[in-house]
Amino acid sequence: MDRKISMIALDLDGTCLDGAGKLTDRTRNIIEEYGRKGTQIVFTTGRPIAGILKELRTISGTNYAIALNGGMVYELLDERIIYKKSIDREEVLLVRDIVLKHDVLTDVASSGVGFGDKKTYDNAGKYIKNDDFRNYYLSSRGAKKDLWENIEKLESVEKINMFFSDMEERRKVLEELKILKTSKVCSGMPNNIEINHSEVNKGNALKWLCKKLGIDISQLIAFGDGGNDIDMIKAAGIGVAMSNACGELKNCADVITRTNDEEGVAYILEKFI
Repeated sequence: MDRKISMIALDLDGTCLDGAGKLTDRTRNIIEEYGRKGTQIVFTTGRPIAGILKELRTISGTNYAIALNGGMVYELLDERIIYKKSIDREEVLLVRDIVLKHDVLTDVASSGVGFGDKKTYDNAGKYIKNDDFRNYYLSSRGAKKDLWENIEKLESVEKINMFFSDMEERRKVLEELKILKTSKVCSGMPNNIEINHSEVNKGNALKWLCKKLGIDISQLIAFGDGGNDIDMIKAAGIGVAMSNACGELKNCADVITRTNDEEGVAYILEKFI
């Protein structure tokens, strides 16, 4: 295909990583090829910065990363935050009051660092069944005793994450979260809830980064699979949904590719090279 690609935005889980949370050789090689030719490679994820695998950071062209669903833009070479947007403190306290009433695994990101609540953190297998994802989750977040009882001590909170073992419990929490005014509630997985400031999304973060780098957003191709990828897919010049994506994302995508386990990212990128 004859189209200029200046930036590639890649969601991680369910998109460029396979079901075991790995980047296949085929996918890595095609991303590397773009990076060597000067294309900006930007991993865009709901994960905290620590959750962006070290092997991904060594790929050519990987100078920036978008974490926490767009709540933070990070310059990888200098290891510094160049943009962040926090949840209003009053809203964090409202979420605290809801969390403490329910059976839910939670973590928060503060200045890009993830912290889990030790009470449920030690029993994470109840809420996250996939062994590979659970191992990543536990290794990328520290455990804090009485996290929510002491939440006011954190300087800022950019993102709140929740995982449920009971979908009815999730439904109840979603209903209670409607009280929030300046925060946005979305999901990256069927059994989770993710909360950011209402102005935060991957699309806005990519617009900010494209402007900073002088890249026309029409020259951006973005890949995703979850509800937290919708704004990114809409913003991109070419928005690509994985075959394993949620229906809402597929409906707004320009292209639907193969699943993450079928190397759908590589399948599309090979057509543009």
